[in-house]
Amino acid sequence: MSAFINSIGVLAAQNQFLPYLIIYVATIFAGNISVFIAFWLMFKGYFASWSILFLFLTIFAANVTGDISWYSLGNKLRDTRLGNFIRSHLPRHEKIESHLQENGDRWICLSKFIYFSSFTILFLLGWFRFGLKKMLRVSIPSICISLAVIFGVAYGLFAGISLLEATAVFKRFERLLILGVLLFIVANYFLSRLFKKIFKANNANGS
Repeated sequence: MSAFINSIGVLAAQNQFLPYLIIYVATIFAGNISVFIAFWLMFKGYFASWSILFLFLTIFAANVTGDISWYSLGNKLRDTRLGNFIRSHLPRHEKIESHLQENGDRWICLSKFIYFSSFTILFLLGWFRFGLKKMLRVSIPSICISLAVIFGVAYGLFAGISLLEATAVFKRFERLLILGVLLFIVANYFLSRLFKKIFKANNANGS
């Protein structure tokens, strides 16, 4: 892993096109970890000053491409034979669709900060026919924010520890974020049920 990353850095130092292509493809499939490594190599000085802008454009284009690709895949598969099979066997299909239609913008934002979640969330948004233009209106600012955050984290960790150690820290940070989101969802579910029971009891007493 370390040798592969160093090879990308050497290619980048030689101003070759290949490292940008690798980062582009890796960002589509691996997401934030690829972005973090690219920024780390940038801070190490592997990318020339004039090529840093091209690096940012490559990462941004990869994020947009990934979102549109996963969204389009879900959208196209819904009405296929496979899609009909999944729809008929997916529990609470209608409730999930209703939830994503109402809260899809929040999930798009979260997908930029939760490790390996973009495929699942964008695929489901396409599957449930969440508006493409609305998706892009939320996705593009979210991408910019996430890149700024990853840039800051990479810069903060750059001086103190090695790349592999920093990558491990970054993964732990994302796992903690996932755990926090899951705890929030569980707490929100039980609190909503509790409030419903309270309201029902108050309505029964009032009547």
